[in-house]
Amino acid sequence: MWEVLGLLGVLALWGALGLVPWSVALIATRGRGALVAMPFAFAAGVGGGALVPALGAKDLLGFWISLGVAMVAGAAVATTSVALSRQYLAHR
Repeated sequence: MWEVLGLLGVLALWGALGLVPWSVALIATRGRGALVAMPFAFAAGVGGGALVPALGAKDLLGFWISLGVAMVAGAAVATTSVALSRQYLAHR
């Protein structure tokens, strides 16, 4: 039971860290095209964070690295999604 709650907490933390760059993009673009990027940024944060322990870093250092990777993955996907969304809306 406690293992499941711990896992859900870590997944939520990775997802929240993936949404931090998305919120910066939301403010920077004044909301234009950023709403579409939200689920992608969340999923990228969870996926990037889960990739680190999957590659073998399962100690405390790996946990801290996974937090950074979750934020970088969220930033990359949020930036790409906002750019593609704005490009799509411009040609519409």
